[in-house]
Amino acid sequence: MGILFGLVAAVAGLAVLAWMFSQMKTEKAAQSLRVVLGLIGVLLGVVLTLRGLAVAGVPLLTAALGLLGVALRGGVKAQGSGGGHSAPARSQAMSRKDAAAMLGVSENASEAEIRTAYRDLMKRVHPDAGGNDALAAKVKEARDILLGE
Repeated sequence: MGILFGLVAAVAGLAVLAWMFSQMKTEKAAQSLRVVLGLIGVLLGVVLTLRGLAVAGVPLLTAALGLLGVALRGGVKAQGSGGGHSAPARSQAMSRKDAAAMLGVSENASEAEIRTAYRDLMKRVHPDAGGNDALAAKVKEARDILLGE
């Protein structure tokens, strides 16, 4: 009977956690999940170590503490050259003249000319086509400046 009560309590707890996570924004839910899993890992690691299973408890404890450390630092930050497709933050604003030069159009080019030049250039510099994230981000920034977005 005690095992059944424990299982019911665990399922109810998981249902409450799932509902709470579904109400949060993605970043907040990810950070909260890291904290919850980190605390559970620390608890299990300590219990296993104290019961004489240090071979399993110490690595679990170490991983859980690392997870808590990531959560307390604010989550995992995107790496600039880590292979992801996230655009790096803008360092300084590009002028309209520089933007037009990058796309190979005049400063007073029409929207259609800007979009065509952007598409043609992006086909060559996109990370999926062998380019890199930084250059693709600059091309996108140039397009946005010329279109006034």
